[in-house]
Amino acid sequence: MLKKNRNLKSIIISGYFGFGNCGDEAILMAMIQQLSQIVSKENIVVLSQNPKKTKMLYGVNSVFRLNPFLIFRQMKKCAVFISGGGGLLQDVSGKGLSIIYYLSLILLARLFKIPNVIYGQGIGPIRREINRKILRLTLSKTNLIIVRDEQSQLLLQQIGIEKESVLVYADPSFLLKKEQLSSEIEKYYFLGPRYGKSINKMTIGVIIRNCKEIEQDYNQKVLQLAKVADHLITKYQSRLIFIPFQIDNDLTLLNDVIKQMKNSSVDCLEREINPAQMLSFFSELSLTIGMRFHAILFSTINNNPFIAIDYDPKVRNYVNSLELPELLLNLNQLTIKYIDYKLQYINDNWEKIKSILDTNTKQFQGKAEAGMKELLSFIKERIL
Repeated sequence: MLKKNRNLKSIIISGYFGFGNCGDEAILMAMIQQLSQIVSKENIVVLSQNPKKTKMLYGVNSVFRLNPFLIFRQMKKCAVFISGGGGLLQDVSGKGLSIIYYLSLILLARLFKIPNVIYGQGIGPIRREINRKILRLTLSKTNLIIVRDEQSQLLLQQIGIEKESVLVYADPSFLLKKEQLSSEIEKYYFLGPRYGKSINKMTIGVIIRNCKEIEQDYNQKVLQLAKVADHLITKYQSRLIFIPFQIDNDLTLLNDVIKQMKNSSVDCLEREINPAQMLSFFSELSLTIGMRFHAILFSTINNNPFIAIDYDPKVRNYVNSLELPELLLNLNQLTIKYIDYKLQYINDNWEKIKSILDTNTKQFQGKAEAGMKELLSFIKERIL
């Protein structure tokens, strides 16, 4: 039964929210869709980089993630603190400091004697020994730990967290409910039907992001990507749509690639849409070529074959969990030669791949539902 009591203690959610990253926002949106079944949105507080935007998008309360005074105030009214989901507890991005930020919030919640949960997270990589020690000390007293893959469970076990205390389910985004695209977007981007059983005349979504490997040889990588894009249009008569998953991070790279292309018939989704709409957007694609983890996940949900760019362990681990390693390509292999190899494999195994994706989607959605059931049960015991 839904609680609508302004005096009810709140649920705080901490994550990489308010940065415009579609993957992390998809996790948050899926969580809110589920949590709002048992607690009013006004009692859900999200720690966000952009609280005003978070409030507008999801109808929840939100405070600035780096304002200690506002966070302390919310902690005093909090019934359950949730850290997650996504790849928060790692030290290879954000100058390696983000793990300290997220762990400090968990410790702060404990200081306020608030039950705390790790939910839907992919743990690691964690390279610094000091961070492993802090993680072990913090998570050893966490009330509930739910991770999204077995690799995370194994890493936690290696640093000293008992395996039995770590529950493995699936990424919360598998629970995300689609929203209708605006008629303007549908009319502009999707003028014809999807082609179902051929690699020719496809609508291909291209999701690439800037990263260290690209920055180290930026101009050469941009030129290489432009050649691949031109090839897809010329040889396969494909329609390309470049899709930034984090506009501030991705759009400059995508526009630089477009400038280097000989073929001008390419589209770019420059308008930011919410994750539920993005999931619907992917349903209009025939194939995805993507670096970002949630781009591959969205393709899976929509039963779209993909070529996954293996730039991060979480991408590799996920594709291997689907038992489709043939669809992986490392960044240095993002050339015409290797793209042709992968497309030929996809063409020869089209129905097999789609069948595997369909089976795995159902399994992952079932796991995600079970994980959410654990979370909701934990919260109900403390607020109802």
